[in-house]
Amino acid sequence: MTLISFRRPEAVRAVLRHGAADLRPLRRGEREPLLAVFAGMSVQSRANRYLVGMAELPASSIAALTDVDGCDHVAWVASVDGTPAGIARFVRTAPDTAEVAFEVVDAYQGRGLGTVLLDLITTVAASRGIRRARASVLPTNTASLRLVERVGITLGYDDGVLEGEGEVRLLDPAHIDRTAVLALDRRHGQAHETRPCA
Repeated sequence: MTLISFRRPEAVRAVLRHGAADLRPLRRGEREPLLAVFAGMSVQSRANRYLVGMAELPASSIAALTDVDGCDHVAWVASVDGTPAGIARFVRTAPDTAEVAFEVVDAYQGRGLGTVLLDLITTVAASRGIRRARASVLPTNTASLRLVERVGITLGYDDGVLEGEGEVRLLDPAHIDRTAVLALDRRHGQAHETRPCA
């Protein structure tokens, strides 16, 4: 008798306007995808994400951005054809509130990856008990402005930056397979002994 073993997928596939992206949780201390995405972003794209056009990520920022715990700090990486193309994350700032952010390599902008990443991270955040989301966006970043408003974040000017928060609304229609994303998220947490989230 032959036993067949079915391996669970390590990533969830999302369809883009041209091609597809594979989505998976970023592992604690995993620097390579973060650095690859940063390297693929122009100075303007870096400014859009970090509010300043840095030439390189400081070591302290790399340490903070890879210090994910699967509960209060969650990040997912999107890869296209095996190459890191974007990252989305949330960082809990209060029991039911989190700051959300995402970045997309220049070569993959305009293909719907930002929408996929925002849908992904708000879905995972909502499953963690996050009811309100916060964001900071440059006024010139029109693509991100449209997206964060679609998930319920109301922005206002604060010292040259648009900042705000709102009750999380999941995108409708969905741009990801939410059931598959949450299943992979649970498996990832169990495999890495992530502490249970409230």
